[in-house]
Amino acid sequence: MQNVERFNGFSLIELAISLFLLSVISSFLVSGFEFDAKLQAPRLENAKQIAIEKRMETYLRVNLHLPCPDVDGDGREDRQIRNGVSVCTNREGSLPYLDLDLSATDAWGRPYYYRVHQRAESDIYINQMCQTASVFGRHGLRGFEDLWFCPSSHQFYCADNSASSTCDDVCEQACVNDIDPRPILFVDSNPNSLAPYFHLNTPPYGTRLGSYNLVLEDKHGDLVEEGVIAVIISWGENGDLMNDQLCQSQPVEEHENCDGDRTFIFNPSGENKDYVQWITVNQAKMALIKRGAFE
Repeated sequence: MQNVERFNGFSLIELAISLFLLSVISSFLVSGFEFDAKLQAPRLENAKQIAIEKRMETYLRVNLHLPCPDVDGDGREDRQIRNGVSVCTNREGSLPYLDLDLSATDAWGRPYYYRVHQRAESDIYINQMCQTASVFGRHGLRGFEDLWFCPSSHQFYCADNSASSTCDDVCEQACVNDIDPRPILFVDSNPNSLAPYFHLNTPPYGTRLGSYNLVLEDKHGDLVEEGVIAVIISWGENGDLMNDQLCQSQPVEEHENCDGDRTFIFNPSGENKDYVQWITVNQAKMALIKRGAFE
């Protein structure tokens, strides 16, 4: 008589155990993916921050000025002509990612916040060599009303209010205010576009810091950098904080970054931290030195 093997099906108990084990394994895998994603996003954002700094420097070298904020969300800087001078439409908005050839969003899929020197909105200051805001100058006649030249030392000085505040104090001869040391570099063959608008003597320079610069502090309130002209922020994992209600509810260091004033906090670590990148006047000067745009 031939032996016949008998195959029994799963019992309900065995099936229940199998399904339970499968759900545990699936849950573990999903948790692992979520944990990995939490680790990957900050790494990706750190790489994006490096790319932003490099693109801003490249933009400076090519265009001889920094871009204004993107106000209407089209990825391009927004400017307007006021009294024949190109000024930023607003001091804050989104990063003009198309002008910089960058991705539109941060590692969490949100636009970057971009804040620039407040005088970049003013046709009185943006084209004046002795104003920090001149780093954003792009169109219109260039001014040098606070610039003085000492004939005996062949040095230029940006004065605070008058020549005596800086130049005459250190000059053996009377200082003069009729020489512009900036080269004439026509942009797009436009005779009204004489970039660069800033120069090596543009503040911060020596003991003069310039007016209304942005300020970077650490979470303890200690100064990190005060010659700042532009700040780029990713709000990190906890999202867009420019909503007033959300901003008010944040810890002190994050609230400081979204309250609209000139002070920002750089906190390199911590949960839900902001990712803050900034550009200084000295960085802008170095970019133009590499371009050979200063005489």
